[in-house]
Amino acid sequence: MSTHVRSSGLSLALTALAGLTACQACGSSTAAPPGAVSTSPVTMPPADADGTTDAGPTSSKPVAPATGHLPLTLVSEMPLPGGSTRFDYQDLDTGAGHLVLTHMNDGSVVITDLKDGSVLKELKSIPVARGVVAADDVGIIFVTSSPDRLVLIDNKSLAEIKRVTTGHAPDGVAWDPTHKMVGVSDQQDGALSIIPDSGSGVRKQVKLGTETGNVVYDAARGWFWITVNTDSPPDQLVAVDPTTAKIATSILLPGCDGAHGLRIHPDGQSALIACEGNDTLARVDLGGAHKVSIAATGAGPDVLAIDPGLGWLYVAAESGDLTVFDLNKPGVSLIGHDHPGDHTHTVAVDPLTHRVFFPIMVGPKGTPVLRIMKPGG
Repeated sequence: MSTHVRSSGLSLALTALAGLTACQACGSSTAAPPGAVSTSPVTMPPADADGTTDAGPTSSKPVAPATGHLPLTLVSEMPLPGGSTRFDYQDLDTGAGHLVLTHMNDGSVVITDLKDGSVLKELKSIPVARGVVAADDVGIIFVTSSPDRLVLIDNKSLAEIKRVTTGHAPDGVAWDPTHKMVGVSDQQDGALSIIPDSGSGVRKQVKLGTETGNVVYDAARGWFWITVNTDSPPDQLVAVDPTTAKIATSILLPGCDGAHGLRIHPDGQSALIACEGNDTLARVDLGGAHKVSIAATGAGPDVLAIDPGLGWLYVAAESGDLTVFDLNKPGVSLIGHDHPGDHTHTVAVDPLTHRVFFPIMVGPKGTPVLRIMKPGG
């Protein structure tokens, strides 16, 4: 979840702390019923002949592929605790068999059983819980929390271990298993915090721009990649060496306004970026000339998830519209669209079962549910 400076001004994290977030006001919205979750495809503008475009130095308008219905079928819905308020990121703790959800505007973290989505534990009093990453190798779940904390949770006892200091309005979080370091996107500071010793060491902050988005660890290169917004476009994808806390490389992202959501392609040769300011997905080659290809998404693209077995990239948007791209093909190739539910801006996928997870603020009974779906005819 982002609060892109150039397009929205004030930080949503700070607004949430004041209890004034827009999504709390939309708690009375009605999610699509289970029998109709795939009946509202996104409406896109007409496509060019190839359905994509390569962004030039001054390009900002995406070229959308033709619309297509994405066949996601409902597996089940499991009740979730707490109020009908905004959820944010998710992560799979595959070693423990858990799915971890941050219930952002409820100030809690919900841990569910990956097999069926049933709730195992709710940890409360974690203000503006946002980013989450599970580090199976050290048995810790890391969660960012405003105004400036990283919460460490034991993945076996599911109890909080401690809280450590980050920069302001921390958002995305990533785990470096090689050096046992945590990377935190200090969104409001426009910086990256690097915390060694499995989150217990002395923090170093690297200033990068006016606002930062998601951060991921690239094991092949040994870098943290992070999306960066600046005062002067274009936005950037920046690599930081965790061992030196220095910038390793920066890649300009023409055609991407409000770079936020981030994933690395399974082959490590490109990065996928959700551009919130102009409703696009950008794919940038990490080698050579850093070619950037863009395509349209739903309004307010946020969280990305990859199914490496199928080669599918899921792009969830604030509008509740889901766009799926084929990573087996070059550039940005559309598979289709769906609408899993209102405000489903967050998505996670189990690569073993291909099931897809959507926390819904308002389920059929007016309370939160975890909607589990899968590709199908």
